[in-house]
Amino acid sequence: MADGLLNKASIILTPTGYKAGTLYNVAPVVEPYEDFDFARASVASRVNSSGLVEMVGRTLGSELITCGDFSCADPNDSWDLYETGSSTVTFTDVASINIDGSNSNAGLYQQNIFENSKTYKIVLTMKATAIFDAEILETEGAATRTTIGDVSLTTSYQEFTFYFIGTGNYDLFIHRKFGQTAGQNQQILISNVTVKEVIDTNNIPRISYDSNGDNGHILLEPTSTNLITYSEAFENWNNQNIDISTNQAISPNGILNATKLQPTQTSGIHILTIAETSSNVKTYSVFAKQNGYKRFRFNTGSSGNGFASFDLNTGSVASTGGTYYSSSNIEDYGNGWYRCSITFLANAPNVYTIVVEDNTGQIVFPGDGVSSIYVWGAQVEELSYATSYIPSLTGSTETRATETATGAGSADLINSTEGVLYAEIAGLVDDLSFRTISISDGTTSNRCVLRYGGTTNYINVLIFSGGSTVFDNNYTLSDITDFSKIAVKWKVNDFALWVDGVERKTDTSGSAPIGLSQLQLSNYDNSSNNFYGKCKALAVFNEALSDSELTQLTT
Repeated sequence: MADGLLNKASIILTPTGYKAGTLYNVAPVVEPYEDFDFARASVASRVNSSGLVEMVGRTLGSELITCGDFSCADPNDSWDLYETGSSTVTFTDVASINIDGSNSNAGLYQQNIFENSKTYKIVLTMKATAIFDAEILETEGAATRTTIGDVSLTTSYQEFTFYFIGTGNYDLFIHRKFGQTAGQNQQILISNVTVKEVIDTNNIPRISYDSNGDNGHILLEPTSTNLITYSEAFENWNNQNIDISTNQAISPNGILNATKLQPTQTSGIHILTIAETSSNVKTYSVFAKQNGYKRFRFNTGSSGNGFASFDLNTGSVASTGGTYYSSSNIEDYGNGWYRCSITFLANAPNVYTIVVEDNTGQIVFPGDGVSSIYVWGAQVEELSYATSYIPSLTGSTETRATETATGAGSADLINSTEGVLYAEIAGLVDDLSFRTISISDGTTSNRCVLRYGGTTNYINVLIFSGGSTVFDNNYTLSDITDFSKIAVKWKVNDFALWVDGVERKTDTSGSAPIGLSQLQLSNYDNSSNNFYGKCKALAVFNEALSDSELTQLTT
């Protein structure tokens, strides 16, 4: 916003301060502040100023494991042991689970770690003396165990992460996987164990950025559910001839938790699939990065049903087609990562399929034994576009609640006789739905409405006075998903719409609204046609600015 005009604005919203339930205005600087009431009954993700995807409102509690790095004087004081036959558990600077023969077992556990229905993040650093499977349970022993996860251990240390909802058995138990054949003198070595509760705080606004850290904005989105139950644990998907290796690259959230998909050298198709249940319009998305192979495709069951092929070298959609194909998109997230998405028409098959392609766009058949791609953050939504990432980490679908920002302004801060509503905004998608910013008296009779929708790339402005329409005009943007600076001026017999430095529409006849008192990122009723999009600035001026000022404001 033009700095020289700031002192004239009675209300200014920019991406700055917030807390749970409140989105702070920059102005006014004295009471009453008339900040926005913000609501979203869930956590949600954003891109932070470093270009990393992170959850807003999600934190971790204190460490629940005692002596997780086995550095205390006697780890036996903290850990209980489970030993059968001649197998043992010993401690040095690590915990060593020593397996002696296939009919014996050993493990270690700590009691009273989990509580029923709470969510936990478990991270273990482990290796083995040979390729070997370990099992992480929620109870000691085999009879009533609840499996948290299985891992295939290699001879070098790896970090394994699990998210788990406590079911009431309460203990963390680590041991050789039950039923796995084991030879003598095999070991599982554990260098670190950490368990923390995942704590979610709802109703915290999101200030999001582009992947390069630019264009800070308030992000508002509709509700959406990730129908994929394992958005990061691809080892739980149906696998046909793909070697899956976890924690192989730094993902878009800045953590070493991306998965490598390497087609085997088997002479057969190499695909990864997971089922979901929607028959509606839906959008698949995933973050992907090249690692030898530069391309992959999305199918919905098969290429004939619908597909899009993505070039992870050029950052482009290489080819598309199929009966249910609707649209596709690829977005650069930096460091070689792209978020790739495809939208399918209703009644497409309910199968999410990732197919690795070679560098010419042919389906890999067979793999070369070296090349792969990295993936992270898969999502399926019943929308015609991909919204921000919704992690599903515990084997169930996850929902991000709808967002609202309402209740700002007052009759003292909004002048009905004359004024300007200013917004620097971008839409999420050009889906023709109405997305509204409004000033009103709380009814349909007196209001100033600025909204997207109705026709492709449209901005629509409506001003009502005493129940009558006094200004109704539209302007077509080149792309509503790009940021535009928009100003609406009202005054008796003097109405205008300015967009990106130019006066686009005018009207010289009509009365000013009466009793304006509410500023909403929605319709007058606080609950319909919510503004879903990106907002870099929002302001109300208590006077009808001059043409030169409006040029400065919107350029």
